[in-house]
Amino acid sequence: MTDRPAAVFFRIRARQGIGPPLPSMTPVFILFLLVPLFALVAFLKLRTGTAGELLLHVLLRLNLDRKRFRILHDVMLPTPDGATTQIDHIVLSPGGIFVIEAKTYGNDPTRNRDECWIFGGEHDREWTVSYPGARKFRFQNPLRQNFKHIATLSEALGLPAECFRSIVAFAGTARFKTDMPANVMGFGDVAGYIRSRSSGNVFAPEEVAGIADAILSLQGSLSNRRKAAHVANLRRNHAGGSSPSALRSVAPETPRCPRCGSPMVLRTRKSDGAAFWGCPDFPECRGVRPVQPPRQG
Repeated sequence: MTDRPAAVFFRIRARQGIGPPLPSMTPVFILFLLVPLFALVAFLKLRTGTAGELLLHVLLRLNLDRKRFRILHDVMLPTPDGATTQIDHIVLSPGGIFVIEAKTYGNDPTRNRDECWIFGGEHDREWTVSYPGARKFRFQNPLRQNFKHIATLSEALGLPAECFRSIVAFAGTARFKTDMPANVMGFGDVAGYIRSRSSGNVFAPEEVAGIADAILSLQGSLSNRRKAAHVANLRRNHAGGSSPSALRSVAPETPRCPRCGSPMVLRTRKSDGAAFWGCPDFPECRGVRPVQPPRQG
């Protein structure tokens, strides 16, 4: 059997003392490594937010002692009003519970890797992200967003709010153009911030493990259909480049299911094409409401 040209080339280099011999399948082996790499790059371009959250999760794993800290990622919990809320990261320690809201505006591989600018204040309702080329949009103040996360955890676990620490973390290319509170930072500073504020003894080590199990148990109480409805709602809200603030303006008009209290979703009746409000947990819950016509004047 005739050797492949690439294999002959590497064997000649080996006999000349230039390098070690390589197997005849070297080109195939290299291709085997490159295909998953290209697939990963394509995935990251499609799912920038997910990739950014995963990056922060890896940084926390690498820089926090597993014996002292318990790290939970992408936690979805039921809220007291019957809806759901999604928490990017929770870090539990004897010094307290750190609730992290991750933002990836500055780490979008589908755009140029120039830095983006973040404008906002601690008490502002909305912040602004500005990209090169005068492209900008507003988004909900993440400190307020994280306040809801902490309130949900506090009520569900029966723990006072003083046990929780709020952190907002932005991807590496984001730059703050206004003064930010100490708990707003870049991804690379999160682990150090947590270590510096975990010296207290709010919880015993066994309590940390128990709290983590309780959170996972609460997450497990959500049906797969309800989790899927939450994700679908987020994707629908951000489709087409619409700004989150514009979409949130209609949120108060969204009714709740008369049976289970969940925020309802618009559906279309197959028989006549008419729109109606339906429960996201259908068919487990069959609550419906009519669509009210817009008010005149």
